[in-house]
Amino acid sequence: MIIKESLAPAYTEKVIEACRKGPFSIMADESNDKNTEKRLVILARIFNGDMPIPASGKATDIFAEIDNFMRYEMDLFFFACIQTTFDQILLFFIYLFIFRLHNIPWENVVGFASDNCNMMVGRDNSVLSRLKEKSPNVFSIGCICHLANLCVKAGVKALPMKLDDFLVDIFYFFHNSSKRLTDFKEFQQFTEVEEEKILKHCPTRWLSLEKVGNRTLSQLPALKSYFASHEDVEKPGKVKSINERLHDPLTELLLLFMKFILPIINNFNTIFQADKRKIGSLLPEMDRLLRKLLVKFVQIKYVKATNDLRRLDFLDSDLQHSDEFIAIGLETREALQTHELDPGTEQKFFEAVRGFYEAVVRKMLNKFPFDDKILPHLSVLDPRKTESLTYGPIVELAAAFCPTVDTEELKEEWEDLQLLPENTVPLQDKDGKPVRVDVYWGQVMALKTALDVPRFPQLLKVYSALLCLPHSNADSKRAFSMVRKIHTDFRKSMLPETLTSFMQVKMNCDTPCFKVKPSKEMLESAKAATWNYNKQHQ
Repeated sequence: MIIKESLAPAYTEKVIEACRKGPFSIMADESNDKNTEKRLVILARIFNGDMPIPASGKATDIFAEIDNFMRYEMDLFFFACIQTTFDQILLFFIYLFIFRLHNIPWENVVGFASDNCNMMVGRDNSVLSRLKEKSPNVFSIGCICHLANLCVKAGVKALPMKLDDFLVDIFYFFHNSSKRLTDFKEFQQFTEVEEEKILKHCPTRWLSLEKVGNRTLSQLPALKSYFASHEDVEKPGKVKSINERLHDPLTELLLLFMKFILPIINNFNTIFQADKRKIGSLLPEMDRLLRKLLVKFVQIKYVKATNDLRRLDFLDSDLQHSDEFIAIGLETREALQTHELDPGTEQKFFEAVRGFYEAVVRKMLNKFPFDDKILPHLSVLDPRKTESLTYGPIVELAAAFCPTVDTEELKEEWEDLQLLPENTVPLQDKDGKPVRVDVYWGQVMALKTALDVPRFPQLLKVYSALLCLPHSNADSKRAFSMVRKIHTDFRKSMLPETLTSFMQVKMNCDTPCFKVKPSKEMLESAKAATWNYNKQHQ
Protein backbone atom coordinates (compact mmCIF):
# COMPACT_ATOMS: atom_id res chain seq x y z
CA MET A 1 0.00 0.00 0.00
CA ILE A 2 2.87 2.38 0.72
CA ILE A 3 4.26 1.82 -2.77
CA LYS A 4 0.84 2.14 -4.43
CA GLU A 5 -0.45 5.17 -2.54
CA SER A 6 2.70 7.05 -1.58
CA LEU A 7 5.90 6.34 -3.51
CA ALA A 8 4.45 5.69 -6.96
CA PRO A 9 2.15 8.77 -7.08
CA ALA A 10 4.97 11.01 -5.88
CA TYR A 11 7.39 9.94 -8.57
CA THR A 12 4.68 9.94 -11.24
CA GLU A 13 3.68 13.53 -10.53
CA LYS A 14 7.20 14.74 -11.30
CA VAL A 15 7.06 13.07 -14.70
CA ILE A 16 3.63 14.52 -15.46
CA GLU A 17 4.80 17.99 -14.51
CA ALA A 18 7.85 17.66 -16.79
CA CYS A 19 5.60 16.67 -19.70
CA ARG A 20 3.36 19.66 -19.08
CA LYS A 21 6.29 22.08 -19.15
CA GLY A 22 8.46 20.84 -21.99
CA PRO A 23 8.83 18.61 -25.05
CA PHE A 24 8.79 14.83 -24.89
CA SER A 25 8.48 11.81 -27.18
CA ILE A 26 6.18 8.82 -26.91
CA MET A 27 7.24 5.21 -27.43
CA ALA A 28 4.65 2.44 -27.55
CA ASP A 29 4.70 -1.29 -28.09
CA GLU A 30 2.23 -4.13 -27.83
CA SER A 31 3.19 -7.51 -26.46
CA ASN A 32 3.10 -10.56 -28.73
CA ASP A 33 2.51 -13.04 -25.91
CA LYS A 34 0.21 -15.99 -26.52
CA ASN A 35 -1.86 -15.12 -23.46
CA THR A 36 -5.48 -14.05 -23.72
CA GLU A 37 -4.51 -10.65 -22.33
CA LYS A 38 -2.64 -8.26 -24.59
CA ARG A 39 -0.26 -5.81 -23.00
CA LEU A 40 0.55 -2.30 -24.10
CA VAL A 41 3.50 -0.31 -22.83
CA ILE A 42 3.86 3.43 -23.39
CA LEU A 43 7.03 5.32 -22.47
CA ALA A 44 7.91 8.98 -22.46
CA ARG A 45 11.36 10.26 -23.34
CA ILE A 46 12.14 13.54 -21.62
CA PHE A 47 15.11 15.87 -21.45
CA ASN A 48 14.83 18.20 -18.49
CA GLY A 49 17.84 19.78 -16.85
CA ASP A 50 15.74 20.94 -13.89
CA MET A 51 14.32 17.51 -13.20
CA PRO A 52 15.92 15.88 -10.15
CA ILE A 53 14.82 12.42 -11.24
CA PRO A 54 16.76 10.55 -12.49
CA ALA A 55 19.66 12.94 -13.18
CA SER A 56 20.15 16.56 -14.12
CA GLY A 57 20.80 17.13 -17.80
CA LYS A 58 20.40 13.51 -18.79
CA ALA A 59 17.83 12.25 -21.28
CA THR A 60 16.06 9.17 -20.02
CA ASP A 61 13.13 6.93 -20.75
CA ILE A 62 10.48 7.30 -18.10
CA PHE A 63 7.79 4.70 -17.48
CA ALA A 64 5.19 6.76 -15.68
CA GLU A 65 2.30 4.42 -14.94
CA ILE A 66 0.98 0.93 -15.58
CA ASP A 67 -2.73 0.48 -15.25
CA ASN A 68 -5.71 -1.57 -16.29
CA PHE A 69 -7.37 0.46 -19.04
CA MET A 70 -10.84 -0.70 -18.14
CA ARG A 71 -10.51 0.75 -14.61
CA TYR A 72 -10.10 4.33 -15.89
CA GLU A 73 -7.31 4.89 -13.36
CA MET A 74 -4.74 5.69 -16.00
CA ASP A 75 -2.01 8.16 -15.54
CA LEU A 76 0.09 9.67 -18.30
CA PHE A 77 1.75 6.54 -19.67
CA PHE A 78 0.65 3.12 -18.67
CA PHE A 79 0.53 -0.61 -19.19
CA ALA A 80 -2.85 -1.94 -20.28
CA CYS A 81 -4.22 -5.48 -20.09
CA ILE A 82 -7.23 -6.01 -22.34
CA GLN A 83 -9.04 -9.17 -23.41
CA THR A 84 -8.77 -8.20 -27.08
CA THR A 85 -6.28 -6.84 -29.55
CA PHE A 86 -5.48 -3.15 -29.69
CA ASP A 87 -6.53 -1.16 -32.72
CA GLN A 88 -5.54 2.35 -33.75
CA ILE A 89 -8.81 3.88 -32.56
CA LEU A 90 -8.47 2.41 -29.06
CA LEU A 91 -4.81 3.42 -28.85
CA PHE A 92 -5.50 6.98 -29.87
CA PHE A 93 -8.42 7.16 -27.44
CA ILE A 94 -5.93 6.22 -24.70
CA TYR A 95 -3.62 9.07 -25.69
CA LEU A 96 -6.51 11.51 -25.93
CA PHE A 97 -7.89 10.54 -22.53
CA ILE A 98 -4.63 10.78 -20.60
CA PHE A 99 -3.61 14.06 -22.26
CA ARG A 100 -6.90 15.68 -21.29
CA LEU A 101 -6.79 14.13 -17.83
CA HIS A 102 -3.47 15.77 -17.01
CA ASN A 103 -3.73 18.94 -19.14
CA ILE A 104 -0.71 18.07 -21.26
CA PRO A 105 -0.43 20.20 -24.42
CA TRP A 106 -0.33 18.22 -27.64
CA GLU A 107 2.31 20.55 -29.03
CA ASN A 108 4.74 19.20 -26.41
CA VAL A 109 4.82 15.86 -28.25
CA VAL A 110 7.79 16.04 -30.63
CA GLY A 111 8.40 12.38 -31.46
CA PHE A 112 6.77 8.96 -31.71
CA ALA A 113 8.39 5.53 -31.90
CA SER A 114 6.89 2.08 -32.21
CA ASP A 115 7.26 -1.01 -34.31
CA ASN A 116 6.63 -0.48 -37.99
CA CYS A 117 3.19 -2.05 -38.39
CA ASN A 118 0.51 -0.13 -40.28
CA MET A 119 -1.66 0.17 -37.18
CA MET A 120 1.05 2.23 -35.50
CA VAL A 121 2.81 4.19 -38.25
CA GLY A 122 0.73 3.68 -41.38
CA ARG A 123 0.07 6.66 -43.62
CA ASP A 124 -3.71 6.58 -43.15
CA ASN A 125 -5.83 5.94 -40.06
CA SER A 126 -2.94 4.90 -37.79
CA VAL A 127 -1.88 6.05 -34.34
CA LEU A 128 0.82 8.24 -35.91
CA SER A 129 -1.53 9.83 -38.43
CA ARG A 130 -3.95 10.70 -35.63
CA LEU A 131 -1.12 12.11 -33.50
CA LYS A 132 -0.13 14.32 -36.40
CA GLU A 133 -3.64 15.70 -36.54
CA LYS A 134 -2.99 17.07 -33.05
CA SER A 135 0.70 17.88 -33.48
CA PRO A 136 1.65 18.07 -37.20
CA ASN A 137 5.43 18.15 -36.68
CA VAL A 138 5.71 14.88 -34.74
CA PHE A 139 8.95 13.18 -35.75
CA SER A 140 8.78 9.46 -36.49
CA ILE A 141 11.02 7.13 -38.48
CA GLY A 142 9.74 3.92 -36.92
CA CYS A 143 12.22 1.64 -35.19
CA ILE A 144 15.56 1.47 -37.02
CA CYS A 145 16.48 -1.74 -35.19
CA HIS A 146 13.30 -3.40 -36.37
CA LEU A 147 13.98 -2.18 -39.90
CA ALA A 148 17.50 -3.66 -39.79
CA ASN A 149 16.02 -6.99 -38.71
CA LEU A 150 13.52 -6.84 -41.58
CA CYS A 151 16.45 -6.41 -43.98
CA VAL A 152 18.10 -9.55 -42.61
CA LYS A 153 14.84 -11.47 -42.90
CA ALA A 154 14.49 -10.34 -46.51
CA GLY A 155 18.00 -11.60 -47.27
CA VAL A 156 17.39 -14.96 -45.58
CA LYS A 157 14.11 -15.32 -47.46
CA ALA A 158 16.04 -15.00 -50.74
CA LEU A 159 18.19 -18.04 -49.91
CA PRO A 160 17.43 -21.33 -51.70
CA MET A 161 16.67 -23.09 -48.39
CA LYS A 162 14.45 -21.99 -45.51
CA LEU A 163 17.23 -21.42 -43.02
CA ASP A 164 14.86 -20.09 -40.31
CA ASP A 165 12.67 -23.19 -40.43
CA PHE A 166 15.69 -25.47 -40.43
CA LEU A 167 17.08 -23.98 -37.22
CA VAL A 168 13.67 -24.04 -35.53
CA ASP A 169 13.11 -27.68 -36.54
CA ILE A 170 16.38 -28.74 -34.90
CA PHE A 171 15.51 -26.98 -31.64
CA TYR A 172 12.02 -28.42 -31.36
CA PHE A 173 13.25 -31.92 -32.18
CA PHE A 174 15.24 -31.93 -28.93
CA HIS A 175 12.89 -29.67 -26.96
CA ASN A 176 11.30 -31.34 -23.92
CA SER A 177 12.88 -34.73 -24.68
CA SER A 178 15.41 -35.74 -22.05
CA LYS A 179 16.13 -39.01 -23.88
CA ARG A 180 17.08 -37.29 -27.12
CA LEU A 181 19.20 -34.75 -25.25
CA THR A 182 21.00 -37.54 -23.38
CA ASP A 183 21.65 -39.42 -26.62
CA PHE A 184 22.85 -36.25 -28.32
CA LYS A 185 25.29 -35.62 -25.47
CA GLU A 186 26.97 -38.95 -26.27
CA PHE A 187 27.41 -37.87 -29.90
CA GLN A 188 28.88 -34.56 -28.72
CA GLN A 189 31.46 -36.48 -26.72
CA PHE A 190 32.10 -38.87 -29.60
CA THR A 191 32.69 -36.05 -32.13
CA GLU A 192 34.65 -34.03 -29.53
CA VAL A 193 32.56 -30.89 -29.78
CA GLU A 194 31.74 -28.68 -26.82
CA GLU A 195 28.67 -29.81 -24.90
CA GLU A 196 26.37 -26.86 -25.52
CA LYS A 197 22.61 -26.53 -25.74
CA ILE A 198 20.76 -26.19 -29.02
CA LEU A 199 19.38 -22.65 -29.09
CA LYS A 200 15.95 -21.61 -30.25
CA HIS A 201 15.71 -19.18 -33.15
CA CYS A 202 13.03 -16.54 -32.69
CA PRO A 203 12.54 -14.41 -35.85
CA THR A 204 11.20 -11.48 -33.83
CA ARG A 205 14.40 -11.34 -31.75
CA TRP A 206 16.69 -8.95 -33.55
CA LEU A 207 20.00 -10.75 -32.88
CA SER A 208 18.70 -14.30 -32.72
CA LEU A 209 19.77 -15.64 -36.12
CA GLU A 210 23.49 -14.96 -35.66
CA LYS A 211 23.69 -16.66 -32.26
CA VAL A 212 21.59 -19.67 -33.22
CA GLY A 213 23.36 -20.10 -36.56
CA ASN A 214 26.79 -20.00 -34.94
CA ARG A 215 25.74 -22.48 -32.26
CA THR A 216 24.33 -24.85 -34.89
CA LEU A 217 27.54 -24.52 -36.89
CA SER A 218 29.68 -25.43 -33.87
CA GLN A 219 27.47 -28.48 -33.21
CA LEU A 220 27.32 -29.56 -36.85
CA PRO A 221 29.57 -32.69 -36.53
CA ALA A 222 27.53 -34.00 -33.60
CA LEU A 223 24.22 -33.17 -35.30
CA LYS A 224 25.24 -34.92 -38.51
CA SER A 225 26.34 -38.01 -36.63
CA TYR A 226 23.23 -38.08 -34.44
CA PHE A 227 20.65 -37.77 -37.20
CA ALA A 228 22.53 -40.10 -39.56
CA SER A 229 22.44 -42.78 -36.85
CA HIS A 230 18.81 -42.21 -35.86
CA GLU A 231 16.49 -45.19 -36.27
CA ASP A 232 13.94 -43.10 -38.19
CA VAL A 233 16.40 -41.66 -40.68
CA GLU A 234 14.96 -43.69 -43.58
CA LYS A 235 11.33 -43.00 -42.72
CA PRO A 236 9.52 -39.98 -44.18
CA GLY A 237 9.31 -37.33 -41.52
CA LYS A 238 11.20 -34.75 -39.52
CA VAL A 239 14.31 -36.86 -38.86
CA LYS A 240 14.86 -37.65 -42.52
CA SER A 241 14.23 -34.04 -43.53
CA ILE A 242 16.69 -32.62 -40.99
CA ASN A 243 19.31 -35.25 -41.85
CA GLU A 244 19.13 -34.45 -45.56
CA ARG A 245 19.57 -30.73 -44.92
CA LEU A 246 22.44 -31.35 -42.50
CA HIS A 247 24.34 -33.40 -45.05
CA ASP A 248 23.67 -30.97 -47.88
CA PRO A 249 27.01 -29.10 -48.33
CA LEU A 250 25.02 -25.96 -49.17
CA THR A 251 23.74 -25.84 -45.57
CA GLU A 252 27.19 -25.57 -44.02
CA LEU A 253 28.29 -23.00 -46.60
CA LEU A 254 25.25 -20.81 -45.92
CA LEU A 255 25.77 -21.04 -42.15
CA LEU A 256 29.40 -20.01 -42.61
CA PHE A 257 28.31 -17.13 -44.82
CA MET A 258 25.77 -16.02 -42.18
CA LYS A 259 28.54 -16.14 -39.58
CA PHE A 260 30.52 -13.74 -41.76
CA ILE A 261 27.87 -11.24 -42.83
CA LEU A 262 25.41 -11.00 -39.92
CA PRO A 263 27.81 -9.29 -37.46
CA ILE A 264 28.05 -6.32 -39.84
CA ILE A 265 24.29 -5.70 -39.68
CA ASN A 266 23.91 -6.75 -36.05
CA ASN A 267 26.64 -4.35 -34.91
CA PHE A 268 24.59 -1.52 -36.43
CA ASN A 269 21.52 -2.90 -34.67
CA THR A 270 23.32 -3.19 -31.33
CA ILE A 271 24.58 0.40 -31.49
CA PHE A 272 21.12 1.86 -32.00
CA GLN A 273 19.28 -0.27 -29.48
CA ALA A 274 21.62 0.89 -26.72
CA ASP A 275 20.25 3.22 -24.06
CA LYS A 276 22.06 6.27 -25.45
CA ARG A 277 21.01 9.15 -27.66
CA LYS A 278 22.37 8.22 -31.09
CA ILE A 279 19.87 10.03 -33.31
CA GLY A 280 22.49 12.55 -34.50
CA SER A 281 24.66 9.74 -35.88
CA LEU A 282 21.86 7.78 -37.53
CA LEU A 283 22.05 9.13 -41.09
CA PRO A 284 25.85 8.79 -41.50
CA GLU A 285 25.73 5.32 -39.93
CA MET A 286 22.95 4.22 -42.28
CA ASP A 287 25.00 5.43 -45.24
CA ARG A 288 28.07 3.67 -43.86
CA LEU A 289 26.20 0.37 -43.41
CA LEU A 290 24.79 0.57 -46.93
CA ARG A 291 28.24 1.18 -48.42
CA LYS A 292 29.77 -1.65 -46.38
CA LEU A 293 27.16 -4.04 -47.75
CA LEU A 294 27.44 -2.78 -51.32
CA VAL A 295 31.22 -3.22 -51.53
CA LYS A 296 30.79 -6.87 -50.56
CA PHE A 297 29.32 -7.63 -53.98
CA VAL A 298 29.71 -4.43 -56.06
CA GLN A 299 33.09 -3.21 -57.28
CA ILE A 300 34.34 -0.51 -54.95
CA LYS A 301 35.08 2.03 -57.71
CA TYR A 302 31.39 2.26 -58.55
CA VAL A 303 30.39 2.65 -54.90
CA LYS A 304 32.95 5.40 -54.28
CA ALA A 305 31.99 7.25 -57.44
CA THR A 306 28.31 7.42 -56.45
CA ASN A 307 27.24 10.11 -53.98
CA ASP A 308 23.58 9.11 -53.95
CA LEU A 309 23.62 5.32 -53.57
CA ARG A 310 19.94 5.13 -54.44
CA ARG A 311 20.94 5.79 -58.04
CA LEU A 312 23.50 2.98 -58.15
CA ASP A 313 22.32 0.07 -60.28
CA PHE A 314 23.64 -2.62 -57.95
CA LEU A 315 21.66 -5.31 -59.81
CA ASP A 316 23.80 -4.79 -62.94
CA SER A 317 26.05 -7.87 -63.18
CA ASP A 318 28.73 -5.79 -64.93
CA LEU A 319 29.12 -3.71 -61.76
CA GLN A 320 29.28 -6.71 -59.43
CA HIS A 321 32.28 -8.75 -58.35
CA SER A 322 32.96 -12.10 -59.92
CA ASP A 323 32.53 -15.22 -57.80
CA GLU A 324 36.24 -15.15 -57.10
CA PHE A 325 36.11 -11.75 -55.38
CA ILE A 326 32.62 -11.53 -53.92
CA ALA A 327 32.82 -11.32 -50.11
CA ILE A 328 31.80 -14.54 -48.38
CA GLY A 329 34.34 -14.73 -45.52
CA LEU A 330 37.62 -16.56 -45.12
CA GLU A 331 36.09 -19.62 -43.42
CA THR A 332 33.58 -19.98 -46.24
CA ARG A 333 36.35 -19.80 -48.88
CA GLU A 334 38.30 -22.47 -47.05
CA ALA A 335 35.21 -24.68 -46.86
CA LEU A 336 34.67 -24.27 -50.61
CA GLN A 337 38.21 -25.49 -51.23
CA THR A 338 37.94 -28.34 -48.72
CA HIS A 339 34.62 -29.70 -49.95
CA GLU A 340 34.62 -31.33 -53.34
CA LEU A 341 31.55 -29.60 -54.70
CA ASP A 342 30.04 -30.20 -58.07
CA PRO A 343 29.85 -27.09 -60.29
CA GLY A 344 26.08 -26.91 -59.89
CA THR A 345 26.19 -26.70 -56.08
CA GLU A 346 28.95 -24.09 -56.14
CA GLN A 347 27.05 -21.97 -58.64
CA LYS A 348 23.89 -22.32 -56.57
CA PHE A 349 25.78 -21.08 -53.50
CA PHE A 350 27.13 -17.97 -55.20
CA GLU A 351 23.71 -17.22 -56.64
CA ALA A 352 22.34 -17.47 -53.09
CA VAL A 353 24.98 -15.05 -51.81
CA ARG A 354 24.18 -12.52 -54.53
CA GLY A 355 20.47 -12.95 -53.85
CA PHE A 356 21.05 -12.28 -50.15
CA TYR A 357 23.06 -9.11 -50.77
CA GLU A 358 20.62 -7.80 -53.35
CA ALA A 359 17.58 -8.48 -51.15
CA VAL A 360 19.14 -6.79 -48.10
CA VAL A 361 20.23 -3.69 -50.03
CA ARG A 362 16.88 -3.45 -51.79
CA LYS A 363 15.06 -3.64 -48.46
CA MET A 364 17.35 -1.02 -46.93
CA LEU A 365 16.74 1.43 -49.75
CA ASN A 366 13.01 0.81 -49.49
CA LYS A 367 12.61 0.95 -45.69
CA PHE A 368 15.43 3.00 -44.17
CA PRO A 369 14.61 6.74 -43.74
CA PHE A 370 17.21 8.04 -46.21
CA ASP A 371 14.70 10.65 -47.45
CA ASP A 372 13.82 12.06 -44.03
CA LYS A 373 14.14 15.85 -44.02
CA ILE A 374 15.06 16.13 -40.32
CA LEU A 375 17.89 13.61 -40.05
CA PRO A 376 20.48 15.62 -42.09
CA HIS A 377 20.09 18.58 -39.72
CA LEU A 378 20.59 16.49 -36.59
CA SER A 379 24.34 16.67 -37.05
CA VAL A 380 24.03 19.67 -34.68
CA LEU A 381 23.88 17.08 -31.87
CA ASP A 382 27.49 16.10 -32.57
CA PRO A 383 29.66 18.38 -30.39
CA ARG A 384 32.64 17.87 -32.72
CA LYS A 385 30.78 19.54 -35.60
CA THR A 386 29.61 22.65 -33.78
CA GLU A 387 32.35 24.95 -35.11
CA SER A 388 31.98 23.83 -38.73
CA LEU A 389 28.19 24.19 -38.99
CA THR A 390 26.28 27.35 -39.84
CA TYR A 391 23.13 28.32 -38.01
CA GLY A 392 21.01 27.02 -40.91
CA PRO A 393 20.33 23.51 -39.51
CA ILE A 394 19.50 24.72 -36.01
CA VAL A 395 17.06 27.30 -37.42
CA GLU A 396 15.36 24.60 -39.52
CA LEU A 397 15.05 22.34 -36.48
CA ALA A 398 13.69 25.17 -34.36
CA ALA A 399 11.02 25.87 -36.96
CA ALA A 400 9.97 22.20 -36.87
CA PHE A 401 9.95 21.58 -33.10
CA CYS A 402 10.08 24.97 -31.35
CA PRO A 403 8.21 27.51 -33.51
CA THR A 404 7.99 30.00 -30.63
CA VAL A 405 11.77 30.40 -30.42
CA ASP A 406 13.13 33.81 -31.39
CA THR A 407 15.16 33.12 -34.54
CA GLU A 408 17.45 36.11 -34.23
CA GLU A 409 18.31 35.31 -30.64
CA LEU A 410 18.84 31.70 -31.64
CA LYS A 411 21.38 32.76 -34.29
CA GLU A 412 23.19 34.91 -31.76
CA GLU A 413 23.35 32.06 -29.27
CA TRP A 414 24.63 29.65 -31.94
CA GLU A 415 27.49 32.01 -32.74
CA ASP A 416 28.16 32.40 -29.02
CA LEU A 417 28.26 28.61 -28.74
CA GLN A 418 30.82 28.41 -31.52
CA LEU A 419 32.98 30.96 -29.67
CA LEU A 420 33.18 28.85 -26.51
CA PRO A 421 36.83 28.17 -25.56
CA GLU A 422 37.96 24.61 -26.16
CA ASN A 423 37.29 22.25 -23.25
CA THR A 424 34.84 24.65 -21.58
CA VAL A 425 32.77 21.48 -21.41
CA PRO A 426 35.04 18.43 -21.91
CA LEU A 427 34.17 15.89 -24.59
CA GLN A 428 35.76 13.09 -22.58
CA ASP A 429 35.39 11.97 -18.99
CA LYS A 430 38.24 11.43 -16.54
CA ASP A 431 38.77 7.92 -17.94
CA GLY A 432 39.17 9.21 -21.49
CA LYS A 433 35.83 7.87 -22.68
CA PRO A 434 33.50 10.06 -24.79
CA VAL A 435 30.87 11.87 -22.75
CA ARG A 436 27.28 10.97 -23.57
CA VAL A 437 25.72 13.42 -25.99
CA ASP A 438 22.81 14.25 -23.68
CA VAL A 439 25.12 14.73 -20.70
CA TYR A 440 27.38 17.02 -22.75
CA TRP A 441 24.56 19.25 -23.94
CA GLY A 442 23.03 19.28 -20.48
CA GLN A 443 26.28 20.75 -19.16
CA VAL A 444 26.52 23.23 -22.02
CA MET A 445 22.96 24.46 -21.55
CA ALA A 446 23.62 24.92 -17.83
CA LEU A 447 26.32 27.52 -18.53
CA LYS A 448 25.65 31.07 -17.34
CA THR A 449 27.03 34.49 -18.19
CA ALA A 450 29.06 36.70 -15.83
CA LEU A 451 25.73 38.23 -14.77
CA ASP A 452 24.53 34.79 -13.60
CA VAL A 453 21.81 34.45 -16.25
CA PRO A 454 21.42 31.46 -18.60
CA ARG A 455 23.75 31.77 -21.55
CA PHE A 456 21.76 29.72 -24.08
CA PRO A 457 18.01 29.96 -23.22
CA GLN A 458 16.83 29.63 -26.85
CA LEU A 459 19.21 26.78 -27.65
CA LEU A 460 18.03 25.00 -24.51
CA LYS A 461 14.48 24.93 -25.86
CA VAL A 462 15.63 23.45 -29.17
CA TYR A 463 18.03 20.91 -27.72
CA SER A 464 15.47 19.83 -25.13
CA ALA A 465 13.30 18.74 -28.05
CA LEU A 466 16.10 17.24 -30.17
CA LEU A 467 17.42 15.07 -27.35
CA CYS A 468 13.95 13.56 -26.94
CA LEU A 469 13.70 12.35 -30.52
CA PRO A 470 13.58 8.54 -30.70
CA HIS A 471 15.33 6.34 -33.27
CA SER A 472 14.46 2.94 -31.84
CA ASN A 473 11.75 1.19 -29.89
CA ALA A 474 14.21 -0.90 -27.90
CA ASP A 475 13.30 0.91 -24.67
CA SER A 476 9.77 -0.48 -24.87
CA LYS A 477 11.22 -3.98 -25.24
CA ARG A 478 13.31 -3.39 -22.14
CA ALA A 479 10.18 -2.32 -20.25
CA PHE A 480 8.54 -5.65 -21.10
CA SER A 481 11.63 -7.44 -19.81
CA MET A 482 11.31 -5.50 -16.56
CA VAL A 483 7.65 -6.48 -16.30
CA ARG A 484 8.60 -10.16 -16.60
CA LYS A 485 11.07 -9.79 -13.73
CA ILE A 486 8.35 -8.31 -11.51
CA HIS A 487 5.32 -10.31 -12.65
CA THR A 488 6.89 -13.74 -12.07
CA ASP A 489 5.31 -17.17 -11.65
CA PHE A 490 5.34 -16.57 -7.90
CA ARG A 491 3.29 -13.39 -8.40
CA LYS A 492 0.70 -14.56 -10.90
CA SER A 493 -2.13 -13.06 -8.85
CA MET A 494 -0.60 -9.58 -8.83
CA LEU A 495 -3.20 -6.97 -9.74
CA PRO A 496 -2.52 -4.54 -12.63
CA GLU A 497 -2.51 -1.52 -10.30
CA THR A 498 0.12 -3.19 -8.10
CA LEU A 499 2.28 -3.90 -11.12
CA THR A 500 1.71 -0.28 -12.09
CA SER A 501 3.13 1.00 -8.84
CA PHE A 502 6.17 -1.27 -8.90
CA MET A 503 7.07 -0.06 -12.38
CA GLN A 504 6.55 3.58 -11.46
CA VAL A 505 9.01 3.34 -8.61
CA LYS A 506 11.41 1.11 -10.55
CA MET A 507 11.73 3.36 -13.58
CA ASN A 508 10.98 6.84 -12.28
CA CYS A 509 13.34 6.72 -9.33
CA ASP A 510 16.99 6.47 -10.30
CA THR A 511 18.24 6.82 -6.72
CA PRO A 512 19.25 3.69 -4.77
CA CYS A 513 16.64 2.86 -2.15
CA PHE A 514 19.04 3.40 0.74
CA LYS A 515 19.76 6.95 -0.47
CA VAL A 516 16.17 8.07 -1.00
CA LYS A 517 15.12 10.93 1.27
CA PRO A 518 11.31 10.96 1.39
CA SER A 519 9.65 14.35 1.41
CA LYS A 520 7.20 15.48 4.05
CA GLU A 521 4.27 14.92 1.68
CA MET A 522 5.52 11.42 0.88
CA LEU A 523 5.74 10.51 4.57
CA GLU A 524 2.25 11.84 5.23
CA SER A 525 0.76 9.85 2.34
CA ALA A 526 2.63 6.73 3.52
CA LYS A 527 1.11 7.11 7.00
CA ALA A 528 -2.35 7.58 5.50
CA ALA A 529 -1.90 4.48 3.31
CA THR A 530 -0.83 2.43 6.32
CA TRP A 531 -3.80 3.66 8.37
CA ASN A 532 -6.24 2.79 5.57
CA TYR A 533 -4.73 -0.67 5.13
CA ASN A 534 -4.93 -1.44 8.84
CA LYS A 535 -8.52 -0.23 8.96
CA GLN A 536 -9.53 -2.44 6.02
CA HIS A 537 -7.92 -5.53 7.59
CA GLN A 538 -9.07 -5.19 11.16
